[in-house]
Amino acid sequence: MVELLTLSTIAYKSIKSHILSDEIRPGERINLSKLASEFGMSATPVRESLTKLQQEGLIYYVAHSGWKVSKLSRNKFFKYRELQLLLEKTLAVRALPYVDENIINTMKASNDRMRDAIETMQKDFVELGNVLQKENDDNFHMVLYRAYHNEPMIKILQNVWDTIKYQRMVMLSSPMFFKICCPDHENIIRALERKDVFDLEEAMNQHFTNGPMCLESSFDETA
Repeated sequence: MVELLTLSTIAYKSIKSHILSDEIRPGERINLSKLASEFGMSATPVRESLTKLQQEGLIYYVAHSGWKVSKLSRNKFFKYRELQLLLEKTLAVRALPYVDENIINTMKASNDRMRDAIETMQKDFVELGNVLQKENDDNFHMVLYRAYHNEPMIKILQNVWDTIKYQRMVMLSSPMFFKICCPDHENIIRALERKDVFDLEEAMNQHFTNGPMCLESSFDETA
């Protein structure tokens, strides 16, 4: 059982790496048998890894056809991205009066962990992307937004994040994003420390402009 779990993890990381690096393109069919042969293992751990990737939104299953890589639709992504920006800017600005030293210190600590992860895990894009996704969503932005105490807005934002999970995962696994995320977060923190609404909106706008640039090579225009 332990050996099977280990093989499943190896297959999961390998396939995910192929997807996030565009070696397996959006819409492309995933050949289970070919992958099992390539990895030197049975189909069972590969199938388990595909199920996990399907749960993450990176792939989807088509009856009588098999698994395919989810498509990145530029049109769909930017519609949800616009809604995401509206929600996150509104939450950030309205949370500003409630931001205290504890919130700022928590955000700084989260950003420091992201910077440390980038410095120590540069070659493992899959694992680094996983770390940044967790830190970015749960421990950096959310600690700010929750200061406003509007759970319905938080829930809608979470739904938007879930809808574009694949796009955000690809973005957070991009070498370009590794370079821009921490400096962008530092700008947001400085605006919060100064209690400057204008600077905060500008920092958020810059952050949301930089992010999609990491996705340019991955969009599928036919989706």
